[in-house]
Amino acid sequence: MLPPRPRELGLDGVDPCSVLSARQRAGLGLDGRPVAGRTGALFGAASSCTIGGSEPREVSAGLAVVTDRGIDVITAAGSVTDELTVITVAGFPAVLARPTRLRDFCSVEVDVAAGQLLDVQFAQGTRDQPIPQDQLCRDAEQVAEAALTSLLAG
Repeated sequence: MLPPRPRELGLDGVDPCSVLSARQRAGLGLDGRPVAGRTGALFGAASSCTIGGSEPREVSAGLAVVTDRGIDVITAAGSVTDELTVITVAGFPAVLARPTRLRDFCSVEVDVAAGQLLDVQFAQGTRDQPIPQDQLCRDAEQVAEAALTSLLAG
């Protein structure tokens, strides 16, 4: 069961590529140019942004602003095969989703408003330099924290 939200933080009209500032991206090791896109079926082709990092390691962060479905798309029994852990991000309820089959990424889903969520994924960029999944999950949490800090600052 998720704790209550401290308030509603609607994502309508938010450009996922503008959520993290250049300074935040640099601090997270994301030195690539943000690239806009769309998510897959689980999130209904929501607006997304992918930002790569090459120094000190090859990584990729993805952010999606999902405005037409809530956190229950993740928490509903049987909806995903990931190991789910309830966490909080900047005071907002969230779920850390640790994939059990593919171990080269981790994601954080933040319950920001009724029927809306912020999806953050963090992945290793190359198999030549494997990054432990525990580290990828910590990195996903850091990106989610930075994104919420930015969104709350308005």
